[in-house]
Amino acid sequence: MKTVFIHGWGFSKEIFRDYYYLDNSLFLDLPFHGDFKDFEKNNIFEDYVNYISNLINEKTTLIGWSLGGSVAFLTALKNPFIEKLVLIGFSPKFNDSLLGSDPKVIKAFMLNLNNDFENTVYQFRKTATGEEFREIPLPEKEGSKELLKEYINLDLTEKLHLVDIPTYIIHGDKDSIVNPNSAIYCHEKIKNSQLILLDSNHAPFLERDIFQYIDD
Repeated sequence: MKTVFIHGWGFSKEIFRDYYYLDNSLFLDLPFHGDFKDFEKNNIFEDYVNYISNLINEKTTLIGWSLGGSVAFLTALKNPFIEKLVLIGFSPKFNDSLLGSDPKVIKAFMLNLNNDFENTVYQFRKTATGEEFREIPLPEKEGSKELLKEYINLDLTEKLHLVDIPTYIIHGDKDSIVNPNSAIYCHEKIKNSQLILLDSNHAPFLERDIFQYIDD
């Protein structure tokens, strides 16, 4: 079975480098991140989901982190080859205090991105993972901001019940980016799901091998 990884906003596929050892795996950059800087700035989510879905033509475990989790979720609704879904630090509605982040905090973050993009991204990385990861290139400013705006406006709460493949919801109980209550909510709504709450921040896959929690 193939394994496909999609990272979160502000990073690149390099955040998953500890998993590069896996055979038959694919690590994708989000639009305007890493090596994938050439992408249209309209309907980014929809176009990127279609792009990924077209890449997957064999049995696949799809792993998405944070914003990448929303991409993975939407892709799983489209592509019948996806047989397992892994959602890490996932929020079905990011602009929500209980299911994502405080809207006031999000608004302030967007203002900070406009005023000082570089340092704001580095601080976000540190808040999310504990490190700034300065070796990972910064995303392209305007395109990544448009992607983030689409994510902020995305609401998947009414679609959660549509996923019926085995789904693993992995979340750090010290996550300060996405409220851990989101994981409990999603577990209740996604009927064929397993909830894995870990003693971690927004990126538990950096501290332990997540495959110890996923059935072969």
